[in-house]
Order: sequence, then C-alpha cells, then structure tokens
Amino acid sequence: MPIEDYKIERAQAEDAVAMLKLWQGIPGLGLGQGDDEEALRIFIKRNPSTCLVIRDKGSLIGTVLAGFDGRRGYIYHLAVHQDYQGRGYGKALLNRAMKELQALGAMKIHLFVLRDNPAAAAFYRQQGWQTRHDIQVFSWDAGR
Repeated sequence: MPIEDYKIERAQAEDAVAMLKLWQGIPGLGLGQGDDEEALRIFIKRNPSTCLVIRDKGSLIGTVLAGFDGRRGYIYHLAVHQDYQGRGYGKALLNRAMKELQALGAMKIHLFVLRDNPAAAAFYRQQGWQTRHDIQVFSWDAGR
C-alpha cells in the first residue's frame, strides 16, 4: 500500500512491547539502559503528542520517539521495519514528530546517530539535517 493509505497515530503504552521488538530487529539502532518496557511507557506518557507509530494491518511497522524538555526537541528511535524502508514512512514519521515538537515550542531539534550506522546518517542528511562538528556528546551512567 502507498504511504498515503497509512495513518500516523500517537503511540500508546500498550505499544511498548511491539516497539521494542521492532527496534531489536533494526541493524544499527542502538538500544541501551532505559530502553525497556517500563521506561518506554513512562516516556510515552510524558510525551503523548510526539511519540508516534505507523501500522500495517494492525502490525506496527514504524516508530519515532520524540521529546521536548521545554527548550529543545529530541528525536529517538526513528525506525521502520526493513520490509517497509525506502517508501517514505521514515520521512513521514520524522516530519510529523518535528511538527509536533515545533507546536510545543521547540525551535531547535537534536537527534543522535551511532557512528556505525551510516545508513541512518545518510537518511537524515537527505532530509536536510546537518552533522554538528562543534560539540561532543558526554554521558554519565547512573547504573555503573
């Protein structure tokens, strides 16, 4: 079916298991601490308008998690099932997430791509995103 026949919907807490299963099957999508069912349900609850899914015949085929911290928007785990990639679903999810973040007041939106995922980096560049060379990302892990 063409992209026009699919509806982007808000993710629901009960989508968490299917979302995690989809992400586990996407090469290059890094999952880590905080990528579990309970944490995902909490994130969806805190960001109801910016966590989105696409389904085909009831099966989840694409997701995007996005959040707004009151200043900046952040996009996490934009993923489309491999059988549906290259058809515009990722672009549609990204554009809708950006629209929702802008409606909340985000004037700048960031996302993170693992260095060993050149396909994702190429996708974002095709959508007009720019690689930042002026900053470094630092992380602190409370679980260590």
